[in-house]
This record gives sequence, C-alpha cells and structure tokens, in this order.
Amino acid sequence: MKRTGVALIALTLSMGASAESLRDIYELALENDAQLKAEEAIYLANKESESLGLSGLLPQIGASYSRSGSDTDTDSENFTLTEDGIATISSTTTSDTYTDAFSVSLNQPLFDLPAWFSFKAGKEQSKQAEATFAGNQQNLIVRTVDAYLAVLRAQDNLTASIAEEKAFERQLEQTQQRFEVGLIAITDVYEAQAAYDLSQVNRIVNENDVAVALEQLSVLTGQKHSSLNVLTDTFEPNPPEPNDRAAWVDFALQNNYALKAAEYAEEAARQNSKSAATGHAFKISGSYSYSDTETDGSRTIDPANDFLSPPYNATDGDQWSVNLSLPLYSGGAISANRRQSAQQFNAAREQRINLSRNTVTNTRSLHMTVNSNISRVKARKQSIVSSRSALDATQAGYEVGTRNVVDVLNAQQTLFAAVRDYSNSRYDYIYSILLLKEQAGLLSPEDIYNLDSFLITPAPPTASESE
Repeated sequence: MKRTGVALIALTLSMGASAESLRDIYELALENDAQLKAEEAIYLANKESESLGLSGLLPQIGASYSRSGSDTDTDSENFTLTEDGIATISSTTTSDTYTDAFSVSLNQPLFDLPAWFSFKAGKEQSKQAEATFAGNQQNLIVRTVDAYLAVLRAQDNLTASIAEEKAFERQLEQTQQRFEVGLIAITDVYEAQAAYDLSQVNRIVNENDVAVALEQLSVLTGQKHSSLNVLTDTFEPNPPEPNDRAAWVDFALQNNYALKAAEYAEEAARQNSKSAATGHAFKISGSYSYSDTETDGSRTIDPANDFLSPPYNATDGDQWSVNLSLPLYSGGAISANRRQSAQQFNAAREQRINLSRNTVTNTRSLHMTVNSNISRVKARKQSIVSSRSALDATQAGYEVGTRNVVDVLNAQQTLFAAVRDYSNSRYDYIYSILLLKEQAGLLSPEDIYNLDSFLITPAPPTASESE
C-alpha cells in the first residue's frame, strides 16, 4: 500500500528536475519538427511558380560548340601518253582536317497571351505558397501547445489519481479497523476494497498516459523529455480582446491564412483559365542567331606537289527573323484544355466560398467556446469547494452512523473528479483561445511567450505527500 507514496515522489521529482519551459519546447519544435520542415520545402518549391511563369516571357538564349576531325588517305592512278607509250602515275594524298563550329541564338516572345496569363497565375501561386506556409507556422504553435498541455493534463490526472488512491487506501484501513471492532458489516470492507482496487487501475492507466504524452511531444522536438514547467495556480482565464464575436469574424475574413491561400488559388485558377482560353491566339516572336565555322588542317601528296594548298576555310554569319504562328487545330487539345481550366476555376471558386463560410462558422463557434470555457473554469473551481464541503459532511455523518462507507467513497470520487475537471477546464480554455487566434490569423510566437510566463517549475513534494 506504499506504492502511492513512491509513485507521487517519482512523479514530483521528475517534474521538478530540470523542468523545460514552453518557450524551450517551441524553439526545439521550430528546429526539429519534421512536418514543418516538409511544409517549408513545399513552400520553397511552390514559391518558384512566379519565376517559372516569368521565364515564358523572357529571352531564351542558347549557345553551342562542336569540334570535329577527319583523316583521309586517297590513292589514285593517272595514265599519261608519252613518247614511250602509256605511262602510269600513282599518287597518295593524305588529308587531316579539323572543324570548329560555334553558334549562339536568341529567341524572344513578343506577343504571347497564354504565356502572359501563365505568368500572372504563377504570381498568385507564389502568394498562395506564402500564405499556406504562414498558416503552417501558426499551426506549429497550436500543435506545440496542444502536445505540451497534453503532458500537463496527464500529469495532473496522475497526481489526482495518486491522491485518490491514497485516500481510498486510508478509507480501507479505517473500514477494516471498524469492522474488526464490530462497528460495521463486512460489506463495507468489500466496498472500500473495490474502490481502492479501482483507484490502483486508474493510477496505472494515468502513469501510462504521462509516458505516452511525453512520447508524443518528442515527435515535435526530436528529443526526449521528462519534466515540464506547470501552470501556476494564479492563472486566470480572460475573455478575448475585443470580446465581440462580429469583430473576430472580421479579423478571420481578413487575416485567416487558409482563406488567403484559397483566394490566391482562386485567382491563379482564373488566370490559368484565361491562358487556356487564349490558346488559339496567334503568337509573335523574334529570333537572332550567329554562327562561326572554321576548318583547318594539313594535306600532303606523294609524290610532292608544290602547288597543293592546305585545307583551310572560315565562314561566319548572322540571321534574324520575326515569326508569327497561329495554331489552327491540335487534335482538340486546346479546346479540351480550355474547358478543363474553366472547371478548375469553378472548383477553386466554390472551395474558397465553402472555406469562407466555414471560417465564419468556426470563428463564431470558437468565440463562444472561449467564453464558455471561462465560465467552466469558474464553475469547476467552485465545484471543488462544494465537493470538499460535501465530503466533510459525509465523513461526519459516517462517523455518527448516518452515512455508510459507500456515501464516503462516492463523495471522495466526486471531489477528485472535480479537481481533474478544473485542471482540464483551464487547459481547454488555453487551447480554445489559441485556436480562435489561429482562426483569425492573429496567432504569433508572442502568444507562446505570454503563456510561458504563467508556467513555473513544479514544487517539490511535501512531507505529507511523501509519507
């Protein structure tokens, strides 16, 4: 039965030893969260959409160089009529040549409507990437606080379970003593034993919950954690500023990053639709090219010929043109692309409308939830006082015989449940106010640092707790 004291000491010492702050955890998450790193890579990739679109309007410059060589041996026989008859003259010509060729070309679109609208779409896609990543950064704050509070919830539940187990242990001992002197029936002992056994189960479950919550926190930070700062008892929930639901809806419609990203996506789809709609338009481009070719080498003949010249040749020249092209028929691809892009724009528009409506609804709901949680915290705090008074009254009645042990056990369970509910209600408020700020696009690291000021190093165990 001393297991509860050992568990309480282990819990409190682990909480107090080198406790980490919320700021520490958040900064570790910024450095190590794999999800954020993946989202950043996606952002950097999608941000290039503007540059890719611009490339279709800028000059395309290319250059090429080649060097080639050839070795040629030619054997020939010539017949000549002389005084002595027909004479045969044999000769061998050896030729080694090398050719260097260099060219440079420039192509410049002069009028290209599809490329122009694609460029404008790329700009919107880059803005969409920025808005999405800004939302991802806000979401990291929410995920960090959620994981941090999950550990505190589990630790508070474990603390309450340990206290409950100790209380039921004492109640069981008292019940056994009263039974031994004949004051109560054996059924009261069984009731007390059952309550104590169940409290042990709850404590074991909550011990596992703490370990699991710490493991989940490690997913964000990439490191192991054993101790966190806890929420001070002086923390009091405050209503959102301003406490005006309509004002928060306006904030959300103007600043919500998911909604901004959807608006940019809609505009990008609109520009892509325009690009596809102009697929049959003519295009004008200008081009210029310059080339230089030089051939050199050596040539010999046997028997020698003094009049044989070496193989040398050099040419260079440039060329320019203005080109007009008009796609007449592409197997139906241009028309199909136009229809497809139009429907993609319709889809993006409806998605933006749907997200806008959800943003309004979620903002209103979260604003109501925040204010409801404030009331819950106050009510839960009062319920602890009421439950403690009820327990005292029940225990007094038990001592004089007007209440039985079941009444006492139920009153104890009610008190510990009130303690757990009060603790959870404070965490629910913190999480809901962060969700509201995220929905309104107002969440920032400053909210982390403000909350961190209400987190303190856990207190060491008292003498009564470690008995």
